[in-house]
Amino acid sequence: MNAILGMTKLNFKHSKIAYLITGAALLSNVISLVLLGFGIDSGVNDIATYLFALPIFMAIFIPALNFYPFMNLGGKRIDFFQANIITYLITIFIVTAISFLVHSTIDQFVFNHNDYDISLWTTFGFTQNNNFIAMLQMFSFFTLLISAIHAIVLMQGRWYGWVINAIIVAIISVFTPIAPLRAALAWFFNLIIFHDTAILQIINCLILAAIIYTASLIPLKHKPV
Repeated sequence: MNAILGMTKLNFKHSKIAYLITGAALLSNVISLVLLGFGIDSGVNDIATYLFALPIFMAIFIPALNFYPFMNLGGKRIDFFQANIITYLITIFIVTAISFLVHSTIDQFVFNHNDYDISLWTTFGFTQNNNFIAMLQMFSFFTLLISAIHAIVLMQGRWYGWVINAIIVAIISVFTPIAPLRAALAWFFNLIIFHDTAILQIINCLILAAIIYTASLIPLKHKPV
């Protein structure tokens, strides 16, 4: 347990790249907001949306950069596996809470005065539910997304990683123009984002996240040290 907690702390300590990229994105958006106040439209989204860049970049850099230093310190793969999900869940929880607070206060004040607001909260329709359910929906969705990104990053360099990459490219390039496949893709998005019943959307995301993250043990066990 000490090794897992130690690795979790190292993950937060050594995620400086993710912090810097997220900070740069937020700063760029703040500058765009200032310019918008002077009537200059340089492209702007709400601040709350940019906050979710942090767990996304952490899911990219943690498996890519933190694995070898941890193993060189005598760590175990299963400890790395467990520490990462703890890191992600803590990050997603904090970011979701702060993002919702920012969306409900600062962004509402800023964007009530214009029509430039592009927010995940409103785009996904989560704010149609009560605050707690909305945050739980966003938390569940990003748990699924981060689990998928983490697994894909670990798969790189293996044959099944190339297969997954090919499938993703096929979904983007083939599913979109073909009506039946596009309908299947829409069904999947309804399953994990736009489901009419919030509790089912939450359950769907968490089940898929558990399956995908557990599957990431396969490339992790075969990752050379």
